[in-house]
Amino acid sequence: MRLQEPGDRFRETLDTVFAGPAYRWAETPGPIRVLREWWERLGDWLRALRADNPLVYRFLVIGLLVALLLVLAHAGWAVWRTARYAARDDGGVRDRAAGEARDAAWYARAADAAAAGGRLVEALQLAFLAVAMTLHDQGAVQYHASKTPAEYAREARLSAGDRERLRALVRALYAHVFGARPIDLEEYRRWRAAGAPPWHAPAG
Repeated sequence: MRLQEPGDRFRETLDTVFAGPAYRWAETPGPIRVLREWWERLGDWLRALRADNPLVYRFLVIGLLVALLLVLAHAGWAVWRTARYAARDDGGVRDRAAGEARDAAWYARAADAAAAGGRLVEALQLAFLAVAMTLHDQGAVQYHASKTPAEYAREARLSAGDRERLRALVRALYAHVFGARPIDLEEYRRWRAAGAPPWHAPAG
């Protein structure tokens, strides 16, 4: 058995040292290097938190899981709503191709027809579309089929009084459509009257 020379041992030591991550001389793009450093620091911090304060670490993990579930639920809801309104838009395109434009007046007539047939919740939804399209024609909102009534109420460029009037209409709409609050024909008529033009732009 040949004994290693001091020079051999020295070279082995150098090889071991320079094989470490700190001496990998391959060029790494700046952003990737920064992200990698942040990721490593995050891992170190999580490991330290798990060792020093397991209870806080557990709450953090649970919070992240809940946030992930909420994000997934919201994404699923957004996809469902987009598909639903896309189907509605397709129907509207076919109607317009047949010569029937679904404008504010069309939705107002459809709402009153639904109310006359006893479908008051559906009538409210159609009547709000008539309000939204009226505001769009006036330039107070930008109509889009995927928007919710609350989004229209937030973005509407109206005078203070009319802005509050629109918010009250949306609150009543949500109470009846989603809150299952009963509605009769007289209340529907009052809602329709409250949503009728004119709508006023903000002063100045």
